[in-house]
Amino acid sequence: MREYIKTGLILAAFMIAAGFLVSVVYNFVNPMIVQSEFNNTLSAIEEVLKDANTGEYLVSNIPKNEEELERNIWKEDQNGVLYVSQKNAKVYSPVYKFTENNTEIYVMTVSGVGYGGDVVSVISFIKKEGGQITLNKIEVINYSQETPGLGARISEESVKKRFSSIPESGLNVGVKVDKDAGVTVPTNSINTYKEQGVVKTSDVMTGATITPRAVADSINAAVEFLKEKGVM
Repeated sequence: MREYIKTGLILAAFMIAAGFLVSVVYNFVNPMIVQSEFNNTLSAIEEVLKDANTGEYLVSNIPKNEEELERNIWKEDQNGVLYVSQKNAKVYSPVYKFTENNTEIYVMTVSGVGYGGDVVSVISFIKKEGGQITLNKIEVINYSQETPGLGARISEESVKKRFSSIPESGLNVGVKVDKDAGVTVPTNSINTYKEQGVVKTSDVMTGATITPRAVADSINAAVEFLKEKGVM
């Protein structure tokens, strides 16, 4: 009996020590993980604050740290999510608004349901003085569950570029990838079809439909959110 008690006490001490060690490691590592994720998002925000066509910055004061970024918060929610669409695409808190020469730039983090999990992107919209709004650019920041060589290609520049410069006419009818729209988009008509909300991805993401569809769903959620807030 004494041996059983002794063994039990040893195991209990081991479990307490192991739990303490895990707690110490977590408390040490977690701030670095959070900081790394923030730096990744900040880098993506800087990227989408560039004009998709010229590569020039849309604003003169690019935020370089958390304090500078917080000055541009437009909408936020302590629950972390501002909007959820019928397709479970999300707009995350906070959403940022930048103003430059009577032009408004809205920047937000969004997600859509991909093949293996959520595909998360940072996207920007430009609203000109006349009221017309355009999806400027996207930067995919999390696609870790997507299939290598297929859905994971969503992060490639050639793919992201297809989701840039979508005019308000295309945003209003809803963004779809060409396979879901059931149309064949000629290479020389890619921008024309964007006016109808159709994004050609079948040639740059052969065999992958779910992942680019997730990006399209996330863009549509962002549009619905902007309409809800009276921006569109």
